Amino acid sequence: MLNLELLFKAGNEAGLTDMEVYLVQDENFSCKVFEQVVDSYSVSVTEGLSFRGLYQGKMGYTYTEKCDDSSIDFLISSVIENATILEKDEQEELYNGDENYASLDLYNPELETVTALEKIEFLKAVEAECLALDSRVKSVNYCLFSDGISNVTLKNSKGLSLHQKQNFAYSYVSVLVSENDNNKTEGQYIVSTDFITYEPKSFAKKVVEGALAQLEAIKVKSGSYPILLKNTVAGNILDAMSDSFSAENIQKDLSRLKDKIEAVIASSMVTIIDDPHLKGGLGSAAFDGEGVGTYPKEVVSEGTLKTYFHSLATAKSFNVRPTGNGFRSGFKSPISISPSNMYIKPLDSSFNDLLASIKDGIYITDVQGLHSGLNQISGDFSLSATGFLIKDGTLSTAVHEITVAGNFFDLLKKIKGIANDLDFEASNIGSPSLWIESLIVAGE
Repeated sequence: MLNLELLFKAGNEAGLTDMEVYLVQDENFSCKVFEQVVDSYSVSVTEGLSFRGLYQGKMGYTYTEKCDDSSIDFLISSVIENATILEKDEQEELYNGDENYASLDLYNPELETVTALEKIEFLKAVEAECLALDSRVKSVNYCLFSDGISNVTLKNSKGLSLHQKQNFAYSYVSVLVSENDNNKTEGQYIVSTDFITYEPKSFAKKVVEGALAQLEAIKVKSGSYPILLKNTVAGNILDAMSDSFSAENIQKDLSRLKDKIEAVIASSMVTIIDDPHLKGGLGSAAFDGEGVGTYPKEVVSEGTLKTYFHSLATAKSFNVRPTGNGFRSGFKSPISISPSNMYIKPLDSSFNDLLASIKDGIYITDVQGLHSGLNQISGDFSLSATGFLIKDGTLSTAVHEITVAGNFFDLLKKIKGIANDLDFEASNIGSPSLWIESLIVAGE
C-alpha cells in the first residue's frame, strides 16, 4: 500500500506545493444464467489512484494502478511534467475540508455473507419461474446478478482526510414473449443490498406480465394527446437533461437555463431535489470528488429554479457556495459536475388517481433513442415509444410504433399531475409518474 505521507514529503522536496490523492479500491461480482446454466461469471478486484499537485502555480495530474511506494517517483515526475505543459492560466486550489460531514450508512455487511451459489440459484429460480408462468414466454434472454464494494479515500496536503465504503447489488431479467408472430420483450430490475428482496416468484411475475401486456399492440392516429409518463420513463428523460443544471454547461452556453436563477421554469407543483443523503440511493455520498461535504438541496422549488450544480471552480466563478456536485466517475477521471440522487418530488396522488383524471390519452411505458433523439441543449425530443391507450380513465389497448415529440422545458411547464410512485429503477435519477397536458404523437 502506498504511504501517502511519504508521497507528500517527496512531493514537497520536488517543488510541489499542494497535493491530493484519490484512491479507489473496488471488488465486483457478476454472473448470468441462460437455460439453467451459468453463461458468464466474473470476480474482479481493482485498485487505482489519481494524484494531482501544484507546481509553479499550475495543477498537474496523473494516475496509476500500481498503488505502492515504488510509484512515488513516477507520480511526482508525471505531475510536474503535466503541469509544465499546461496552458491554463487560472490557478486551481485544493479543498481545506468542511467542519462536519454527514454520517451515512452506505454499506450493508450482510450482503457479503450471501454466497455466489445463492446468487446463481436465485437466477436459476427466476428463469424457471418466467418460463413456467406462460407458454408464450419463449426465452429469458437476459438473467443477471451483480454486486460490489467500493472504498474511496481522499487525502490532501492541507489536512483533508476522508474515507467512504459502500456496496451495491442489482439484478436484471428480460424475457421474450411471442404470439401469432408478434414478439415483445420486457426487462425489470431489482436494486437493493438486502438479499431478502430478491424473491424469484414476484420478480418473474412482474417481468412476464409486463411483456404479455404488450402483445396485440396497435398503432394510433397521429395527433396531440394527453400523456401519462411512467415513472421510469420520466426519470430517464430527466437523466438525459440533467446536464442542463450544471454550472459548467451554463458557463459554456450549453444550457437553456443560463441566467434563470429565481425564474419560473416549471409548473408550480414541480420541485426537483438533489439528495446525496438518500437512503439506498445509488448516488449517495458524504463528500464529492473534491472533498466538499454534500447536502440535500432543492434545485427547483415549486417551479422556480434555485441553484445550479457547482464544483469548487464554478462556485468560485459564480461567487456562491459549492454544492458538493464535483464528482469523479473513477480514479482516471477528472472532476465533472453531476447530480447525486436527483428526482422530481412525489405528491399525494396515486398512479390510479392520475389515470382516472385522463379521459382519453396515452400512457407511455418506454421510450427509445434518448441519446440520438433528444437535444440536450434545446431540450427538443422525438422518441420512439410504446405504451397503452387510456380510455375513460382506465388502461386499454397496448400501442406501439409511435413517436412522441416535444420539448423538455415545455414539458416541465405542462405538468398537470404528479403521482406518489417515485422510482429510480437502476439509476441515481428518478421521478414519479407524470401527467402531461399534451405531447405530439406520430402514429399512422
